[in-house]
Amino acid sequence: MSKLKKITFNISVNLSGMSQGKKFIVHVKDDATFVEALAMVDKQDIEHPENSIFPLFKGYIQNYLQLFWDPRENKIYDDVGLQAYGPDEEGNLRKFMPLRENIEFNLYPDSVIDLQPDPGC
Repeated sequence: MSKLKKITFNISVNLSGMSQGKKFIVHVKDDATFVEALAMVDKQDIEHPENSIFPLFKGYIQNYLQLFWDPRENKIYDDVGLQAYGPDEEGNLRKFMPLRENIEFNLYPDSVIDLQPDPGC
């Protein structure tokens, strides 16, 4: 049985009254990638639809994967604000995770990923 690790997502969306952000904590298998972890956020959102911000943009966007990830290119959209760090030996979030350069990067346990789509002008 594979180990599970905790990943925290802080997601801010300037639309839909979520500018203060929302925190999601997911537990994923040890070799999970960004896409797999974000899919777990969507799973939580589906399980608690009363807290969901979706649909957005006249119903075109139904979940966080659609908002942040381009499946054709397998990358995080260029207009997404992204900060992704894991804890160092002292527990400080200083270990950078290069998710833009390598979306398959194996996420650090207890890492924090901040996401914000560009709201436009």
